[in-house]
Amino acid sequence: MKWVDLAFLALWSMLPDIIDKPLGILVFGTAEQGRTFGHTLLFLMVLAILAIYLKNIRLASVSVGVLAHLVLDSMWKSPAILLWPLLGNIPPVQDLGVSDYILTLLYGLRNPMVWIPEVLGLSYLIFFAFESRNVIAARWRNLIAMHQDKAAMVRRQV
Repeated sequence: MKWVDLAFLALWSMLPDIIDKPLGILVFGTAEQGRTFGHTLLFLMVLAILAIYLKNIRLASVSVGVLAHLVLDSMWKSPAILLWPLLGNIPPVQDLGVSDYILTLLYGLRNPMVWIPEVLGLSYLIFFAFESRNVIAARWRNLIAMHQDKAAMVRRQV
């Protein structure tokens, strides 16, 4: 895909969580409030408009990654968050203790709609890591071969 940088798409698709998890702790005082401003259409629209205005493929890739994140998080089921600030404030969540929070996360893994996207995302990151390694290795080999060719030409001239 020429209109998207897959590295940025893979890495920055986690941007809503990277923003919202710490924000939930700092602003709302609880780790459970992990879906706030980064999980809104407003955030997505700001990124997309900046990408279009700046004609920046990497920022466009970040926007596509954030969109994928919102879809995989099924944000349409939380319209108050998705459409913030149109429907009012972001609703508070029940503050769980650490062990209850971990149990809730583990219980969510019983649902295939939770773990399948996570496994697919992890699989893509592993694939991407191996592909990147091969691309980097090929670039190094080409660079070394080019350097050796130049060195051989200099030796012939001397």
